[in-house]
Amino acid sequence: MQGSKEKQLRACFVYYQSFSQLLYREAITLKRGGFYVDVICLRANPGEEVDSLFEGMRVRKIVPRYGAEKSTFAYFARLIYFFTKTFLLLSYLSFSKRYHLIHITAPPDAAIFTTVIGKLLGAKVILDIHDIGPELYMRKLGVKESHPVVRMLKAMEKASASFADHVITVTHLWRNALISRSTTPEKCSVMLNVPDNGIFRFVEREPRAERFNLFYHGSVEEHFGVDTLLDAMPLIKLQIPHVKLHIYPAKRGRLLESLQTKNEALKLQDSVFFHESVPFYELPGVLADADLGIVPTKNHIFSDDAVSSKSFDYIFSGIPIVISRTAGHSFYYTDDMVKFFEPCNSADLAAAVTDLYRNKEMRQRQVRQSLKFIEDNSWDRIQLSYLNIVKELIDPAAPGADRT
Repeated sequence: MQGSKEKQLRACFVYYQSFSQLLYREAITLKRGGFYVDVICLRANPGEEVDSLFEGMRVRKIVPRYGAEKSTFAYFARLIYFFTKTFLLLSYLSFSKRYHLIHITAPPDAAIFTTVIGKLLGAKVILDIHDIGPELYMRKLGVKESHPVVRMLKAMEKASASFADHVITVTHLWRNALISRSTTPEKCSVMLNVPDNGIFRFVEREPRAERFNLFYHGSVEEHFGVDTLLDAMPLIKLQIPHVKLHIYPAKRGRLLESLQTKNEALKLQDSVFFHESVPFYELPGVLADADLGIVPTKNHIFSDDAVSSKSFDYIFSGIPIVISRTAGHSFYYTDDMVKFFEPCNSADLAAAVTDLYRNKEMRQRQVRQSLKFIEDNSWDRIQLSYLNIVKELIDPAAPGADRT
């Protein structure tokens, strides 16, 4: 896709989150493929620069978001502020850069309409749905599918998918849902949220008797089940007195504070440690001390069909995992690859951890059984599908990618 400077392809990525691994992978793939790349996203802490270069990509962190909003009004006010600034900046850049591609990562799906000027000027638009909106808000609001807000979100999803030139999502279960109500099979692809091979590398670890470190990293939203993990820790300590749990939250906020309070109530301060979040490119160094990764996702609406990206981080780093038996996890993983436990069941989680602790051969076998999955689903392979999608959008004469 490379060419002269005058003919260089140009792309812009928009993400209503801080700059993370999930955004980095696609952006750096196009950068390495010869694109000029801009990124528009959120600023996660006051120390971050608003406008900077990262590995040759221009990253504009145009709106601060240092934690979860404390009210619905604050959430939507910040969202509208981000949309407004993004629309104005993206419209200006679309005139000056004449983007060939604009990649919108959702939620929210409605962010795709900030690209209207760019699309009118010829840019192709990808809608990348990392969290499927109607189900996400059914969980957050505790409402049924017939609720007016959910019906509105489904209509917005369909309108957004229709506006997009191509739709990407992160599991085959969600692709099936999108095809059933919002788009067509030929317009919708799956790209698993696997880590970049250049950052996360597989290393088979030698178990050490003098320690046993459990790790959890990423979001601490209620549906990710960190409360289940904390409830399991007293039971785990009875069997493994020297066990340590290290939690690296994606960001601070009310939910994290409630988990820290719960930790104190359970008197786990000597074995459970809450750390500051780390940039995605530093995470492999942090995980080097992990003996076991814990993925306690709940089997509720939305989260049951999701596949935790942290599970990919652990598996692709050679870390054995204990993971909840949700529909999404069961779709991709087998009992040979991971140690399942029943979702929301702290006693079963504790039993699974204890079982793996006592059987280091099982841990090593689990890691080895993951190698075929890693080979088949590496980012090196997935990014080729992404490049094919982009090439076909920009050059309709190009052969298409396998989108099943």
